[in-house]
Amino acid sequence: MTTTEPTQAPAQRVINGRASRIDPKDYPDWFKAKRRGGSLIVHPLVPAVMVGLPILVIVAIVIYPTIWMFYHAFHDTNMMSLFSGDWAAVGFDNFGLVLSSDRFLSSIERLGIYLLFGACLQVLLGTALALLLYEGIRNNLARTIILILLVLPMMLPPSIVGVLWKFLLQANNGAINHLLINIGVMEATARIEWLDSGLSLWSLVLADTWQWTALPLLIVYSGRVSLPPAVYEAARVDGASSWRVLSRITLPMLREIIAIAFIIRFMDAYKFVDKVYVMTSGGPAESSELPVFVAFQKGIREFQIGEAAAYAILIFLFAAILVTLFLQYLKRVLRAQQTQ
Repeated sequence: MTTTEPTQAPAQRVINGRASRIDPKDYPDWFKAKRRGGSLIVHPLVPAVMVGLPILVIVAIVIYPTIWMFYHAFHDTNMMSLFSGDWAAVGFDNFGLVLSSDRFLSSIERLGIYLLFGACLQVLLGTALALLLYEGIRNNLARTIILILLVLPMMLPPSIVGVLWKFLLQANNGAINHLLINIGVMEATARIEWLDSGLSLWSLVLADTWQWTALPLLIVYSGRVSLPPAVYEAARVDGASSWRVLSRITLPMLREIIAIAFIIRFMDAYKFVDKVYVMTSGGPAESSELPVFVAFQKGIREFQIGEAAAYAILIFLFAAILVTLFLQYLKRVLRAQQTQ
């Protein structure tokens, strides 16, 4: 008994609501020439290329430089030995040199000041502006225009912001001193040395706050928009005051979003190089140096590659420990809130 292979049923297409058969002769050439079991459109190598290229880029710009940095952190590598290939292993000497350096310890203190009066202030100010913008302005057009104006400084390159504020804070011809004189805060002959050793770090905090307050503002504003209106309607029905709604409903529901905004600004503090370089160059007398700027100086200016790598690793560990502790604290707060 012989069997015949079942023939493939002709395909059907719908024309004007009626099904009609398609003659296999009408199939396109690429469909007729395709291999059995192969892909209709995508070549088998396309997925491998699309996955492989990003992996190669990550290896080239992230993984390899990280391994290279860790390797040279344990060697006495400088500019000459880097090109000649003549360096020696020194163990943890670079780390001991960094930890015993007064320059590094002083920069850690200035980083704490920046985190407290810079990053925290930006998150608090951004949260206040976001809630004020959403709750206080009912006109959508006016709200959008104000939001765009507040976000504009964030669109500028940090180096341009540094140049702008360096001119504004000049002692003799700066606009800030002239403004204080015109409104009667200072005498006409008085001058404030904003970029002097006593105020240079605070001037950097001022410029950075002006630019990056918009980031937590956007994050908190987006979170406030996403909150369910039914909760606020129920609170109004119960006669809750505006302060009670803010303290018992809005802020607790935005706690995780505010924490995310703080973590983002906290991590950006460890990349704070551009404004320092443009406005003060770390001075005067190293009064505005932060740890990452010291690492930049060691690696780029002084060509102490091994010591700069040790700086970078210690800064990374310090940031990772602080972020981990903050996340653990946030988890405990959220668990306690859920059990109430």
